[in-house]
Amino acid sequence: MIFAAARGNIDEFLLCLQSFDVPNGMAIESPMPAPLADGAPAVMAERELFRLRQEVVRLRRQADQLREAAQLAASEPDTRRLAHAMARQFGLLVDAEAAWILVFQDGVTVAHGFWDAQGHEAAAVPAFEPGRFAAGQAAIKLEICVMAASPGGYEIAVPIVDHQNRLLGLLHANHSTLFTEDHLRAARVFALQAALGLERARSFDRIRNWTKSLEMMVSFNAAINTRVEPAQLLQRLVESAARSLDADAGRTGFCVPAHAPEGFVMMSDTFWRGGRWLERNDLWEMGQGIPGFLLGSKFSYIANEYQDEPLGDASLIDDHEVRRALCVPIKNIDEGLLGFVALFRGPGRPIFTWQDAAFLESLGHTTGVAIHNAQLLKSLEVKNEQMQALSADHVKHLEEERKRVARELHDEAGQALIGVKLGLQVLARKVPADPPELLGNLGRLHELVNRSAVQIKDLARRLRPPVLDELGLKVTLRQLAADFTHSTGVPVDCNLEEPPERLPPDAETALYRIAQEALTNAARHSSARRMALVLRQGDGFLQLRIEDDGVGFDPEVIGKGLGLLGMRERAEMLNARFVLDTDPGEGTRITVTMRYDEATNHSG
Repeated sequence: MIFAAARGNIDEFLLCLQSFDVPNGMAIESPMPAPLADGAPAVMAERELFRLRQEVVRLRRQADQLREAAQLAASEPDTRRLAHAMARQFGLLVDAEAAWILVFQDGVTVAHGFWDAQGHEAAAVPAFEPGRFAAGQAAIKLEICVMAASPGGYEIAVPIVDHQNRLLGLLHANHSTLFTEDHLRAARVFALQAALGLERARSFDRIRNWTKSLEMMVSFNAAINTRVEPAQLLQRLVESAARSLDADAGRTGFCVPAHAPEGFVMMSDTFWRGGRWLERNDLWEMGQGIPGFLLGSKFSYIANEYQDEPLGDASLIDDHEVRRALCVPIKNIDEGLLGFVALFRGPGRPIFTWQDAAFLESLGHTTGVAIHNAQLLKSLEVKNEQMQALSADHVKHLEEERKRVARELHDEAGQALIGVKLGLQVLARKVPADPPELLGNLGRLHELVNRSAVQIKDLARRLRPPVLDELGLKVTLRQLAADFTHSTGVPVDCNLEEPPERLPPDAETALYRIAQEALTNAARHSSARRMALVLRQGDGFLQLRIEDDGVGFDPEVIGKGLGLLGMRERAEMLNARFVLDTDPGEGTRITVTMRYDEATNHSG
């Protein structure tokens, strides 16, 4: 009964094992009974019982191994680890001397495992050719195949198929004697468990890959949004994509104008392999190589048999053992071609799929947008530099014009008024005392000329204080504070340190104008009762600070006025740091900090 149950349904078989009195895993230690007379009933019964005990122990061992295989399939290993573990379990199950497993995907081996009776593992497995030997026949017929092996013994091959009868893999084992029906039945059960395990492992592999890809895309997006050159963006693309898609090597290049019939070529000067970039200069015109194909088609290209690829590069096969290639275009937001990115895998590696291509295209699109933005930003920076240069040139010419006007006011208009004043004095001595109104009119004219002379002198000093060129910034700021207090009545506390050396004229003028504008704004808007003007020098820097105790303002609302904008621009011309600190009711503080070396470079 036990033997019949073992030959029948696996569930009935396990129930029979549980009812049998042989402990689980126990080996038969009692020797075979000594032979008696042929046909003796007691001897025949003893021998049959001994055989049945051995059979039950062996079948129980198989059941345990099938149970371990089921637990292995449910333990969520990845496909490669599962293949190695299954090779061992299958070898033990069919009492093999050696066993191996191949796992297929899209007709290509993606994982394998090997085991022999000594527990050794092998990096490679026997070659598989569809239609040849037991493995090849099993793959074609999708049935268990047993054959005589060369140079001796037997081999068994068991196909692993999914619920749609598609080949997932092959189990193979070698033995010196013929495999039994029990081995075949156990192999079929094992193949069913292996199919479930492989499908489960593939699902978890895809989930892991999706998770890894999502994490990589998040980090990649963060990386490419930093300010780097387009060439560095493409290199980051290759490194990130190679990690995500498990590639061995990669390269990237740009679409550049050239004196070619089509006007453009693909150009690359580096090659990535083994975690480092190697110098390698290549150029492709339209139709030359896979990058040249992209130049005309703008479509992705997969070559999973690169050694047979008409557009392949023989040097990549020889120098870097390239066997699989994936190349996708990089486009800008207007679908214009910017360049390409290519990934490579070596011998025995999985094929590239169109899912891989779609993923790499998404990375390429993100990179193309980043390159486009970087180019726009570069163009904007160039425009800003041009605007700053024009603004600086305008300020320079404005200061020169102010200086010229101030000199003319002082030298010409001032001298002319002095001449008028002297003429009036001479005329007053010659005019008779009667009538008295005439002398009164001359006196009023004399006063008017005096006031005009003072106003012209004050205007000339405001346009360009001569003391700035003669005595420097500290003395000029002190005079500015005194004039401010005289005209407004608001006291200014001065704390002015002498710079260690004279600043360039442009720097002194810019700092003076900032202080002048800040005081003027305070007089107009702050209602301050007291102000402070500070000039402090430190280790390699100079700081100007103007502050008041007035009403303050909201910088988000009023902080873009022309006065503040002009002060910022003057500070930027010096590469100085401009800080506005104010709030309604809290007063206002303006701080400009510059380094001496920046002032020198600006002057140069």
